[in-house]
Amino acid sequence: MSRSKTVAIIGAGACGLVCAKVLLDDGFNVSLFDRQEELGGIWSSKLAYVDLHSQQPGGTLEFSDLYDGVEFASWQHIHEYLQKYADLFHITERIQFQTRVISVFKDDLKNDNIPWIIQTETIHGKKETHEFDFVIVASGLYSEPYIPIYRGQSHFAGSIVSPFDIKSHKQLVNKRIIIVGGGKCATDMATLAGRYARSCYLVFRKAHWMIPRRIMNGLLPVRILCTRALSIPFIPIPGAPYGSLFRFLHKQFPKIFTTMIDILSNDMMSIHGPNLFNDKIFIPQYSFQNIENISIIPNDFIRLKHEGYIIGKFGTIDEIIDETTIRLNSGEKLQADMIISATGYIRRFHFFSEEHTQMMGLKTLNEDITFNLYRRVIPIGIPNIAFIGFTGSLGLWMIAEVASHWISNYFLKRLKLPDSEEKMYEEIETHHTFVKKIFNRSEYDYRYYWSAPLEIYLNDMGLTLHRTSNWISEYFGIYRPERLKDLHDERKIIAETGHKPRHFYFSFKLNVILIVILIFIYLICF
Repeated sequence: MSRSKTVAIIGAGACGLVCAKVLLDDGFNVSLFDRQEELGGIWSSKLAYVDLHSQQPGGTLEFSDLYDGVEFASWQHIHEYLQKYADLFHITERIQFQTRVISVFKDDLKNDNIPWIIQTETIHGKKETHEFDFVIVASGLYSEPYIPIYRGQSHFAGSIVSPFDIKSHKQLVNKRIIIVGGGKCATDMATLAGRYARSCYLVFRKAHWMIPRRIMNGLLPVRILCTRALSIPFIPIPGAPYGSLFRFLHKQFPKIFTTMIDILSNDMMSIHGPNLFNDKIFIPQYSFQNIENISIIPNDFIRLKHEGYIIGKFGTIDEIIDETTIRLNSGEKLQADMIISATGYIRRFHFFSEEHTQMMGLKTLNEDITFNLYRRVIPIGIPNIAFIGFTGSLGLWMIAEVASHWISNYFLKRLKLPDSEEKMYEEIETHHTFVKKIFNRSEYDYRYYWSAPLEIYLNDMGLTLHRTSNWISEYFGIYRPERLKDLHDERKIIAETGHKPRHFYFSFKLNVILIVILIFIYLICF
């Protein structure tokens, strides 16, 4: 009996856990390494800031084989869910906690017949060397906050922190707070400071879109955006398996879809109304289609802003002049006791050598890493290694679950890749260009796209894209992870028979044909 292939997963956050579950189901021997003392990544006590909540609507931040359904859940609830998931599927006992991966290497990266060598170090200083057939990097998009160095910050008497450092509202009480940034973490921090601090200034270069929890004049919950029907207006992602009619309509009648997006964005603006936009500071500076950042704002944010507890300021910090005085690039001076830098995250892989980092297409730019991975998952020409959870999207967890099946097929050599590395590089460049053009970003962040990235993986594996039995539920029902619960069995059938499993789907076309037939029968008979 042949031994099970071994897999090391670096990171025990959500993406690492679901990848472990999929690989275990496929017979791999999986070990996980995490530097924290508990699983969950950002959804753990070490990394979560006080009052951190998901911005995911109900039923979309979970995995296919464990239902939850809680909407805009607290980090504590999400942590409990992930712990339950890991316990249920016997993943917890495979995690080595408080263990830092210090190096990942092998003598010849291109040789798939030699194992990866992983060196680890525990919190107590114990070092070990391991051999694995495969490696998966699941260290996450949000594991290391970026805190800029401000000119003159040595003069500052207060503290300069990231949101991760705020563990209690007591840290903000009676303090003058400046929050730098305009995304989710920034609006969360502003809401907290607006409640408890003496003053709160939110400083940002651009006003981003803030999504209400109810849309369509407040009649529908925002989770309606998680339907395939409402993903139709957006520009097609290159290489996604759209139908020919969809591509034709987008190419020939783009104004129709632009109008649909404008209606949606105008609706959001009207819901927020003058309470948010009366001073024009928070009016988004780009169209919804070209969204650069997005957040579903906390319930109290607009009220606190309207009542003057949150004050928005365009600009950046130019210099810290003295112990409490901050000068913006506009020349305006603000007083502060604390600066919270909600300025994003950086991705670094300290366990790879600089040479191997370059060979895998992980380019370093301003201390950050840009990914040049095929399908946002695998380095070209370097076998037996994959990256999971580095595709930013509204549907991050669902995409990660499907990508985990894709990775498993890749490791099992069931996946048909392009016949040349040149074609794979073309795919990477096409997607980089698309993201840069639409969102003005260099990383893999698809924002409101969730169905297309997910369906690219499904299509690569030969799996059906229609995950329900009829076109009404397919396009107008909320796309929840439960639609993905049979992927393992479907992949197994394809591996054993070479054929896609049968799946009845009552399509719109079939619906029209049936109506025409019934009308014809009616006319003949009556």
